[in-house]
Amino acid sequence: MAALVRQYDGTQIEFCDAPGQAGGIGFSEGRCRAFVLFDDDQASGSAILGPALRWAGKKAASELVVIASPSLAGVISRRTALLVMPGELDVCIHQIDGTSITPTEPASRLVPPELGSDVWSLAGLISESGARAVDDHGRLVAEFAGLEVARVTRDADGRPLFEVGVGQADRELHTLVHSGMPPGRALARAVAAVAVHRHAGARPHPLNRVARERWLRSSLLDRPSLLGLVELEPVPPLEPRSTVLGNRPVAGLGRTGDGEAVVVVCSTGVDLDLAPQAADYRDRVSSDARIVIVVPRVDRYPVTEELVAMVPRAELYSVDPPWDGPAASK
Repeated sequence: MAALVRQYDGTQIEFCDAPGQAGGIGFSEGRCRAFVLFDDDQASGSAILGPALRWAGKKAASELVVIASPSLAGVISRRTALLVMPGELDVCIHQIDGTSITPTEPASRLVPPELGSDVWSLAGLISESGARAVDDHGRLVAEFAGLEVARVTRDADGRPLFEVGVGQADRELHTLVHSGMPPGRALARAVAAVAVHRHAGARPHPLNRVARERWLRSSLLDRPSLLGLVELEPVPPLEPRSTVLGNRPVAGLGRTGDGEAVVVVCSTGVDLDLAPQAADYRDRVSSDARIVIVVPRVDRYPVTEELVAMVPRAELYSVDPPWDGPAASK
């Protein structure tokens, strides 16, 4: 990174801790400049803008320069354009171009593939089994309390195929052991097994520790009135998801009694990229909508409030989550 920056504009940087592979501070014309470098090996994918903004703020930098691979730089640039930066902070996004860095343009949003009518026809079977049918970025999944218990894929002949289980290993094991079981019965068994552990007051268990942001969304889909809405429907994630592990903000599109559109975005824990991703959800789903960002009450941290303040027309709600209780408040 030092070589890239030096070649770009001659700035000499001093390395320090940063939310990426490398980070450093440099001074140019009396300005403190923060530099961070990311690549495609980041486990959080494109969820890196928020941590970089937070880090630059802690360093009291007047300029943040984010350097990333081309596949990430465009996404970061798009999300940066949707935020209002605090104070006098300038943010520049650059991509690695061979042995140099160049400014990048905002990337187009990923559009979820359309689900075929033959796939959607299985939504009734999912509902009858006690689960919720959700479009998970071009893939139909069955969720119970936000946890994926089955997904619909296609076999070698292109026909819809039910795969029951929580996670890839569980789906493969179920296919080996229960290959002859009717899909509806298999899914109902999976829902019953998960329901024992995924309810308010249940003892700690792996099945109620994962996908809590989706559990939070699921509870609001059932009771949108907690947010002053008359209806709320899930929307596909910003990017395809490969695992039930990890925390990725999830969203829904709702409306109030007077017809106002509201984009609801849910997350848990300390999610530094919650605000940029919430802005990205609105830009994709309904650019004129108000945003309601929802977190469990115990996860309402000052840093989350600071980052949410960068999102125009966004409100932060804290709630008693479904594993604790139902009340909600601003």
